[in-house]
Amino acid sequence: MTFDLTKITKTSSSFEIRTWDPEGVIFYGDTNPKDDWFMLGLRDGRPEIQLHNPWAQLTVGAGPRLDDGRWHQLIPALDGCLRQDSWLDKQAEISASAPTNLRSCDVESNPGIFLPPGTHAEFNLRDIPQPHAEPWAFSLDLGLEQAAGSGHLLVLGTPENPSWLSLYLQDQKVVLSSGSGPGLDLPLVLGLPLQLKLSMSRVILSQGLKMEVLALPSLGPAPLLNLWDQPQGRLFLGALPGEDSSTSFCLNGLWAQGQRLDVDRALNRSHDIWTHSCPQNPGNGTDASH
Repeated sequence: MTFDLTKITKTSSSFEIRTWDPEGVIFYGDTNPKDDWFMLGLRDGRPEIQLHNPWAQLTVGAGPRLDDGRWHQLIPALDGCLRQDSWLDKQAEISASAPTNLRSCDVESNPGIFLPPGTHAEFNLRDIPQPHAEPWAFSLDLGLEQAAGSGHLLVLGTPENPSWLSLYLQDQKVVLSSGSGPGLDLPLVLGLPLQLKLSMSRVILSQGLKMEVLALPSLGPAPLLNLWDQPQGRLFLGALPGEDSSTSFCLNGLWAQGQRLDVDRALNRSHDIWTHSCPQNPGNGTDASH
């Protein structure tokens, strides 16, 4: 595709890209091919920008590899707020593509991850650190700083059957359950890491000195092991699709096998998640003011 820059009516573009090619040009534009040009491409699978004009000459590369044959959105949204802003067009309006539930920028915030009610992030199990093989073991840690309401915190499963193993928040207790069997609960203490340890036969839920153990049914090969073997295996953070959840919570981090997970790199996620900040009062974070 080619565009006449003198007839451009928008100042922004967005797209998704899917490729196996580690190097090449995605798009290029210029007003003078010798003195004023811009290029976006891939080098060694990662995005690279080249800018050349009379005022600046730079080459910048950053971000994860994109040459894995999957769809990727360019470039990830920034979790932040602006103030005292003065734009080129004083009559400018918010784009129709902007999220309808805009976060409040009037509240104080701390570093972290904030999920307002009804929001979620979905990870492919193959994209996160893998379980130990012998003996089979997997661990998850949630740094819960704030939590309110009722609804899912975290689930391991598939889009068709998302309830293989779940953590549910209710009455300030965390309820651990597997499938349709009976579950167990642990009173929640905010500020202490909540840890799940999985093995072939049991799941241990612990926080501080408190611990509960959920025995898994022995049905041949462990169901959790099978979950990792299929491409649809998922880790769901927050509300499940279609769930009427009132839960909102802040994490100072989410770890799998001791490695921090980046919500910006989730398979998909709600736009209303604050990926790098938490309101000091979680009730303020759901306001729609801008």
